[in-house]
Amino acid sequence: MSKLNNKWVILCTAAIGLTYSAGYAVTNTDASNASVKGYSQTSIQQNNQKTYSNSTQSGNSNSSSSTSQSNYKNGTYTGQGECKFGAVAVKVTIKQGKINAVEITDCTTSYPESAIEGLPQEVVDRQGTDVDNVSGATFSTETFKTAVINALEKAKG
Repeated sequence: MSKLNNKWVILCTAAIGLTYSAGYAVTNTDASNASVKGYSQTSIQQNNQKTYSNSTQSGNSNSSSSTSQSNYKNGTYTGQGECKFGAVAVKVTIKQGKINAVEITDCTTSYPESAIEGLPQEVVDRQGTDVDNVSGATFSTETFKTAVINALEKAKG
């Protein structure tokens, strides 16, 4: 067996190293961009919640939830949220100024509706959109929250 020239070994090692580095850089950049995009969307939605919270809590200093409100108008209100993976539509029922029921009426996200099916009850229990994030369905959770916030905006008294 003949021995390879040292120049070839160095050249092949450098080529493999550059190929690996380029692949890593592209993959790492995509992952960073995805997390930045996810953070940006979450930040926007959290800012929307804070704006909603600040605009609806004037005169109600005893409220503990960020979107909890006891002076909603009675009725049934619809809302929709969208993200890059689809949309969620909800129907929120208000009775005696409180959130009485929340129903997911349409879910076209890439994750099945079953991933977020427990969130409507959390909204009713907590009287606001401060619900637990569903691991693996973060965008669906945020889209659901946006839909509920949109419906509650219509119910403001």
